[in-house]
Amino acid sequence: MITSSEGFLGFLIATMAIIFYLEKKYSESKFFKIIPSMVVLMLVVALAATFKVFDGTAEGVVAAQNVMYSTFLPMMLTMFMLTCDIRHIFRLGPRMILSFLSTTVSVLVGFTVAYLIMKNYLPENAWGSIAAVTGSFVGETINMQAVASTFGVEGVDYVYAVMMDTVGITIVLSVAMMLIPRTMAWNKFFKASTDGIDEIAKRIEEANKDLDKSAPNMLDYCILFAVGLIGTAVINFVIPYIPEVSFLSATGWRVVLSSLLGIALGLTPAHRLKGAQEVAKVFLYLSLCITMSYSDLSQCTEAPQFVVLVLIMLAVMYIVWLLLCKLFRFDCFTASVGFMANFGGTSSAPAIAAAHNPNWISFGILLGFFGDLVGTGVAIAFGNFLKYLSMM
Repeated sequence: MITSSEGFLGFLIATMAIIFYLEKKYSESKFFKIIPSMVVLMLVVALAATFKVFDGTAEGVVAAQNVMYSTFLPMMLTMFMLTCDIRHIFRLGPRMILSFLSTTVSVLVGFTVAYLIMKNYLPENAWGSIAAVTGSFVGETINMQAVASTFGVEGVDYVYAVMMDTVGITIVLSVAMMLIPRTMAWNKFFKASTDGIDEIAKRIEEANKDLDKSAPNMLDYCILFAVGLIGTAVINFVIPYIPEVSFLSATGWRVVLSSLLGIALGLTPAHRLKGAQEVAKVFLYLSLCITMSYSDLSQCTEAPQFVVLVLIMLAVMYIVWLLLCKLFRFDCFTASVGFMANFGGTSSAPAIAAAHNPNWISFGILLGFFGDLVGTGVAIAFGNFLKYLSMM
């Protein structure tokens, strides 16, 4: 049984390396096309925790787990957020942003209705799991992890969030792909057109043409780690002096402050630093592993209730979303990309955009970043709303 910090972190990183190696080697296999490597990684760590591969109560393991909240999380958020200059978001135009926000509203309404229906059949702290997965459904995994850390969602509660996320993403991505060959029928029914999208796409490409797309070197990584570590040190220094509030813990403040720091750095030449997303993803996967290390899958006795909850949520969400699409006359491209920018962020929105038109991929990238920027804040606010509902 592993009891030391070095052994515990070594086990997690080795597990990451093995799974991502297998995904790369067998990238064409049906297994990894159906089950993402990230889900496999979290499941393996949860199984290791369940079968006591490491001692979750050992001093060394606990110390390593605590490092995630104090160091890995703020570094991850700072590095990820600085990659986007929010000024570029406004080049998308009001309809693309309105499409994104329409989906966000649909998600929040869907989860509110589903929670009120299922409330009496769920565990008392189910609101935290729902808040965490809302972070993913408005942004992506990095937002889910940030919200989960804010509300202390870990172990079995986090497993429920991951399960809802997997079910939800699978369904909405399938629907989004089904809509692509029906674009003309959609536009005719909603009386919508794609006039002006090509012009906006050209403006976005023009703004990004001077970005250096070469591979990062050692200097880039040194600067990134310096920025991440110094920023984290400053944040951890400031937190004890911040007045306590009921809706944000110390970890919550780390999430908020590191996100704001990253956004602020994105307005400076720092957003041109290469390798930031790749480094942030390493910390993201490591943070996910540590969160899952609290799990005991034998205690996941209420999984069916959460599956029912997310299915109700999706049904309500689609009704609200279609009504809003009809109200604003969104064309199929605008509606689909705005939708998937919520549910998949920078990983799936560009793919859906490219499927409609390869020249429009920049819309998916920028809208995905917009989800990353607002997803954490929206989900934290919604989590506090659900917490209030849980006490009624």
